[in-house]
Amino acid sequence: MEKQVLAIIRKKNRRAGIFLTIALSLYFLIPLSLMFITDVVNRPSFFYGIPWAWLLAFLQIPLTWFFCGVYHAQAKSLEEKLEGMEKEGGP
Repeated sequence: MEKQVLAIIRKKNRRAGIFLTIALSLYFLIPLSLMFITDVVNRPSFFYGIPWAWLLAFLQIPLTWFFCGVYHAQAKSLEEKLEGMEKEGGP
């Protein structure tokens, strides 16, 4: 049973690492793009002519909520598995 618990904890940590990597890369996308490709991010986008930099900045909020929601759902399912294993294993 201990090996199963460790496997679930590793799986949870791996998922957290993946989500953290994606979130940080999207977070740093705006400053890096403003430094290196200013001509692209200052062009008007397809969405009401808002520059791409502003569009990326506004998209950070829903992306953050999306990643948090997905991670929360997956973490909750893993916690339920751990609780089920704990009940099966006894005291």
